[in-house]
Amino acid sequence: MKAGKALHTKRAEIRVPFRHVPGNLYKRNFGADMDKATNELVLRVQPDEAIYLTVNNKVPGLGMILDRSDLNLLYRARYPKEIPDAYERLLLDAVEGERRLFISSDELDAAWALFTPLLKEIEDKKIAPELYPYGSRGTVGAHYLAAKHNVRWGDTGNDD
Repeated sequence: MKAGKALHTKRAEIRVPFRHVPGNLYKRNFGADMDKATNELVLRVQPDEAIYLTVNNKVPGLGMILDRSDLNLLYRARYPKEIPDAYERLLLDAVEGERRLFISSDELDAAWALFTPLLKEIEDKKIAPELYPYGSRGTVGAHYLAAKHNVRWGDTGNDD
């Protein structure tokens, strides 16, 4: 998970990269760029709500050329009505007395029980957040951590 405020793009999405396929028949076609060798499910919350699956596919023809394609559900294209903002939904539910999007006191107690020891440890060990410049791609440490575990954040291309 990567999260931040004042990053270079305003985007909220959940990315689920699939594992590398053992015995991948096309491995040599990727060369050193093994990031392309995995499929990925993306749930984009903002901007432009969408769900898409990025898959590797063989380009039709006699060659062994691979490409990446998106199988997508772009909500704006499928449902042309304006999609309400999350806060609009929340405020409407509050006005109507609908409670399903609000936590109960039991859930609040459970959250405090879970996070209090963690917050105490952070305070005791004097762990400080790593700062980053406004409008940047985030902390340098996050990118080193991602590289260490061969994780691609999804914000390395030119499309953002």
